[in-house]
Amino acid sequence: MNHNDNKQITAPLRFRPAYKTTLWGGERIYKYKEEKAPADQIGETWEVSGMPGDESIVSDGPYAGQNLTDLTKKYGASLVGEHVFKKFGSHFPLLIKLIDANDDLSIQVHPGDEYAAKNHGGKLGKTEMWYLLGCTPDAKIYAGWKKETDPVQIKEIVKTDEVLDYLMLHKPSQGDVFFLPAGKVHSIGAGCFVLEIQEASDLTYRLFDFNRTDSEGNKRELHVDRAAEVIDYQVDTTGTVSYDRETKNELVTLKKCPYFHTSILRLTQSSFELPLADRDSFTVLFVEEGSVRVETTDGSLELSAGNMILIPAAQQKAILHLIGGSAKLVDCYIP
Repeated sequence: MNHNDNKQITAPLRFRPAYKTTLWGGERIYKYKEEKAPADQIGETWEVSGMPGDESIVSDGPYAGQNLTDLTKKYGASLVGEHVFKKFGSHFPLLIKLIDANDDLSIQVHPGDEYAAKNHGGKLGKTEMWYLLGCTPDAKIYAGWKKETDPVQIKEIVKTDEVLDYLMLHKPSQGDVFFLPAGKVHSIGAGCFVLEIQEASDLTYRLFDFNRTDSEGNKRELHVDRAAEVIDYQVDTTGTVSYDRETKNELVTLKKCPYFHTSILRLTQSSFELPLADRDSFTVLFVEEGSVRVETTDGSLELSAGNMILIPAAQQKAILHLIGGSAKLVDCYIP
């Protein structure tokens, strides 16, 4: 496949967030971004997406109005990086969201790449991570099994809320990181406000939905047979990923796996240069707290809390200049 050597893209891309209404949504996302309420019960914003029908649209700058998929097709390795383009072609490989769980999300599991490719026409599986931007005192997360089960038993226990007795319950706090490889059963509980970084996949198998119904009285579809085939049945009480929460003015790894490498940067000095030359990948930069001015060879732009940019792989310079006393950022690329 031609990776479009002759075309370069270096300007950072800002996208319009795609607001999604859900049964379990709230109002934290647009308040965090200091935007007007787009609708009631906003459960998610898709911040960076190449998913068909949900492609992120560039909000401003020289590529305003163009979508991420078209740009990936046009600029190839210049946008995503050589090794990323070789592996994924013009399918943008990550999906990045903000999630506001005002109520419990369904108990669910995602397939791995092999199962997804075989059973869903070549789609990617879904490994993901959550970074907790905030949570209420009673917030909870279910992730992994605390006691053994098996494919036969699972079909019975998901008929009632008995399934909750098998799941490991975690009490999250702000800054916690959870890593959810494909096959690990999980649910984001009420009260969690999350930055989610995942493989670009929409494959979710629901096991249990707390017997909820929509406004017409219908329950959402469950996918128990599929789920039973992909679940990792090992007892797994693993909670948060541990990382250094004190170091300032350097990138501290949150999670590195084949799908993404995420880091936190607590900025208190006047400027910091991202090590873009060491990466053969695009970089997504998310501001959790504070504001920065991002200076590249294409000029500079300001980025405030709740917002993110995508820096193309061909851009080799990004200096973050602090606006105010401190800022906290999440940095993400494909290793």
